[in-house]
Amino acid sequence: MFFLGMLFTLWIGVSLGLTFLTHMYEYWIILWVFLGLIAGIIFDILFALIFIEIGARTNPKSKFKVFVLRNALKLAFMFYHIHVTSEGLENVPYNTPFVMYCNHKSMMDPAAIYIEINRIVSAIGKKSLWGFWPMNHICKCFGALPMDRDNDRQAVKDMLVAIKAVKEGMPMIIFPEGGIKSRDVEEMVSLRAGAYKLAMKAEAPIIPVAIMGSSEIAKKKRYQRKDIHIIFHKMITKEEYQDKNTTEVGTFVESLINEDIRKYEDK
Repeated sequence: MFFLGMLFTLWIGVSLGLTFLTHMYEYWIILWVFLGLIAGIIFDILFALIFIEIGARTNPKSKFKVFVLRNALKLAFMFYHIHVTSEGLENVPYNTPFVMYCNHKSMMDPAAIYIEINRIVSAIGKKSLWGFWPMNHICKCFGALPMDRDNDRQAVKDMLVAIKAVKEGMPMIIFPEGGIKSRDVEEMVSLRAGAYKLAMKAEAPIIPVAIMGSSEIAKKKRYQRKDIHIIFHKMITKEEYQDKNTTEVGTFVESLINEDIRKYEDK
């Protein structure tokens, strides 16, 4: 969308310059090209801000909004030379709510998953992301839900809201490490058992997700290509975990994710 707007207004600037200023010096045409470029950038920024504002107020299950957001993310990843591949997409059900538990090494992780799965999905993020504009509107635009890690009482309330959303049919992405704990290794290095209450209380299937390569994103240079690979593990049904507690489920999911990461790194 950004590049289309920029090219469109650039074309207008060039056309006007050639039409009305051909009798003048060449630097006037260069000026029109420059003004067209600036106008294109301003147009795209305004369009993005308006879309974010409207998107924050509309239904997170809107298929049109999801289509626009997914393609905007694809364009952003292309611009920053981030290439995403995946395997196991057949393990992601289309009509069943689920909870994805993933290792977390970069702020790009939820966006990479959002691009790869062809369905509506929400996510849980740290509450501080909702504390400033436009990040709070971007989170609302994606239908994300806040989780207060510093206030146990509020965290319980936030978890109940997320459980209700899953029960009502909204798939959810959560990073059970409780933030980015280490970028030195791809594996999960921390376990917050309480995060698994989301799936267990909602009686939803669990999909372990291993993300490789995103730990290098923060270190990459602007034009350096980076690859992210995602493995969607086979779904764990309610019947498979219903006799376990949250710590046992968390340990099991963590072992599956780390095993997938080690197998991928050994290839």
